[in-house]
Amino acid sequence: MKYIKLPINFSDVVNGKSRQYCSYEESIAQYLMMMITSRYGEVVSRADFGSAIWELEFNQLVKVYEWEEQVHKSLKDTISKYEHRLDDLKIDVKLDQIDTDFGNIEESTQVRKQASISVEGKIKHSGTRFTFNTQLLVSPLSQ
Repeated sequence: MKYIKLPINFSDVVNGKSRQYCSYEESIAQYLMMMITSRYGEVVSRADFGSAIWELEFNQLVKVYEWEEQVHKSLKDTISKYEHRLDDLKIDVKLDQIDTDFGNIEESTQVRKQASISVEGKIKHSGTRFTFNTQLLVSPLSQ
């Protein structure tokens, strides 16, 4: 089976150019990233597809550990339901504060939140271990 590489260049498809394909593991990683970056309700036929990140993005009242727990639960639920190629899931969510320095510009440091997300599991058909890691910058700490 062939897996299409994302993002899809629709102008190439319409003009008859060959599509780019990816490996089985890359396909899983792309699908996980889609789940992480989608908000609930974005996929019309699957209201529970996505993560809680976007509901929590600008909520300044949620404590860090609550944010991590809610995002962890939302990803565990979504991945367990929609990614059927993985077993034995282990999901880790960590929210850190980072300072970005923009060089010589006065008042050039910006404080942001960075979510580090890792998903580990076993590929069902082969039994091999699978690891996916990503980091996302989310809302500023001070607005």
